[in-house]
Amino acid sequence: MLAVSSKLDRLRERFFEGAPRYRWIETIGRGGMGIVFKAQDLDLDDVVAIKVLSPDLDHEDQELLLRFKREINLNRKIKHPNVARIHDFGMSGDYPYITMEFIPGQDLRTLIYQQRGLSAASAIAVLRQIALGTEAAHKLGIVHRDLKSQNVMVEESGAVAILDFGLARGKRSETLTLDSIMIGTPHYMPPEQALGRPTDARSDIYSIGVMAFEALTGRVPYTGESPLVIAMKHVSEPIPDELSHRPDLPPELVAIVMKALAKNPDQRFQSAAELEAELGMVRLATSKSGEIPSAGTGTTVATKEKSRRQGAPAPLNTLQLPGPDPQESIPTQSINRAVPAPTEASATPDAAVDGTSAANYRPPPTSPSAARNRAPIVLIVQDDTAERQRLAEYIARFGCGALEAQTGQEALEILFRNSVDLVLMDVKLPDMDGFDVTRILKSQPSLEALPIVLMSDRLDRNRFAFGIQSGASDVMGKPIVLEKIVTRMWDILARRGFIPPAWSELLTTSLRDALTSETPSPASGLRPRPN
Repeated sequence: MLAVSSKLDRLRERFFEGAPRYRWIETIGRGGMGIVFKAQDLDLDDVVAIKVLSPDLDHEDQELLLRFKREINLNRKIKHPNVARIHDFGMSGDYPYITMEFIPGQDLRTLIYQQRGLSAASAIAVLRQIALGTEAAHKLGIVHRDLKSQNVMVEESGAVAILDFGLARGKRSETLTLDSIMIGTPHYMPPEQALGRPTDARSDIYSIGVMAFEALTGRVPYTGESPLVIAMKHVSEPIPDELSHRPDLPPELVAIVMKALAKNPDQRFQSAAELEAELGMVRLATSKSGEIPSAGTGTTVATKEKSRRQGAPAPLNTLQLPGPDPQESIPTQSINRAVPAPTEASATPDAAVDGTSAANYRPPPTSPSAARNRAPIVLIVQDDTAERQRLAEYIARFGCGALEAQTGQEALEILFRNSVDLVLMDVKLPDMDGFDVTRILKSQPSLEALPIVLMSDRLDRNRFAFGIQSGASDVMGKPIVLEKIVTRMWDILARRGFIPPAWSELLTTSLRDALTSETPSPASGLRPRPN
C-alpha cells in the first residue's frame, strides 16, 4: 500500500511539474484509464477535474489518443445541463490528460449504497436527467458504451451530470483483466456488447435500465465470480424478479425498467427521449406540500431553491384557487376536481372555454388530429404580453390551440376549469414562480399527468434539476427559439396520442439537426439560439 501511495505521489509531482497552469487540490479517483485530480486552473481561475491517462503508450495506443482527441472535439459540442463539459486535451511530459468540468457531489453508486436504494420519486428524477443528457449526446451520434452509476455524478441538490461520453473505452492488453480495464462495466453491459456484436444508442438504454434497477433495489441485477460470468448472465439469465414484489413502486415504473432491460435491443425503448417521456408520465404520490425529495439529500429541493430566490411566493396552503367562492382561500390539498372531458366545442374559437374569454383563444388553422379528434390545446403562461402573444400566434400556426395566462394564479384558474393538453410556462411570474405552479399541479390527481414545459432565463444544472424534480417535462432556456419550442411541444404531444400535421412532422424532423448548430437559419428571422 505504501509503495502504491509513493508511486501515485511521484506521478502527481511529475504531472503538475509539466503542467504549471494547474495547481493540485486533491486526488479524487483512479481506475484502469489512469487517475483523476481536482485542480485549480490558474489561467481561468476555475476548479477543474483532470483525467491523466496512463503514460505507457505503444504504437497502437497512439491511435487511441488520436481517437480521444476526435471524440473530445465531438464531446465539446454536447451542450446539455446533464452532461459534464469537457474542456481540452493536452500533454504533460509523457502524460496525456483531459480537463473537464468539476462536479461537486457523489457518484450515483455511492449515493445508492449509502441510502440503500432510492425512493421511486428520487430515482425517477435522477433517471430522467440521465436520459435527457444521453439523448442530447445520441442526437450528435455519440454513444457512451460504458454508462454506469460510477459515471453519473449527483450534486447535493439532486442535479445530475454524466461523465466520460465517448471516453470510457479503456486500453486493453493481455495482462489486464476486464475489471482493471473498466471497473463495474460487466455489471451494466448490454447483451449485444457482451457477445461482441455492434452497439448503438439502445445499448446505453440497457445500461440506464441497470442503473434504474440498482437505484430501486440497492443492488445490480447480476453478480458473479468473474467479469465473464457476469457478462454472460446479461445474455442468458432473466432479470431478477424483485421490482414486481414491491408494493411501493408504481407498476408503470416497473414496466419501464423491464422494457429498458430487454435482451433484444428491438424490444427496448428505441431512444433515450422515449424512455424519458415514459418516466415523466409515471404517477407518483407526493408529500402533503406537493414537494418531491431530492435525490441528493433528505430535504426537499423546493426548500433549497426557494432560499436562493428573491421574494418568496405566498405559502402553498393559502393560494387563491378556483372554488365555490372565488374570494375564499382554500388549501391546495383539498382540491381534487376532475378536469372536464375535452369536447369539440372547446376546440372552436367561437366558444368561450368554460369561462375563459374567446378573445383569449387562438385557434389552429388545421383540422383536429385524428388521434384525439381535435387539435391539442396549449396554455401559455407568460407575464410579458407581447412575448406571450407572439408565442400564441406562432403555436397556432403549427396545429395547436392556444390559451393565455399572465400570472400563476390565472393559470391555475384556467387549468382547474378547462381541458388543456400542455402548459408552456415562464419560470418568472408576478405572483408565484413557475416551479411553484408546477408543484401545485403535480399534487392534484386530475392534473399530475399534464405535461409542463418551463422557460427560464437562467438554465444552469441545478435549476434544470429543480424543474425536473418539480415535475416539469422539460426546462428550456431563454431567449425563446420558436422552432425549438414547437419541435419539443410536438415531441411531447405525439406521445400523448396527437398526430402532428404533415408540415409539423417535417418541422420536427428537419429541425432536429438544424437546432444543434450554433447559428439559426438566416431566413428564420428569430432570436439567436443561446449556447
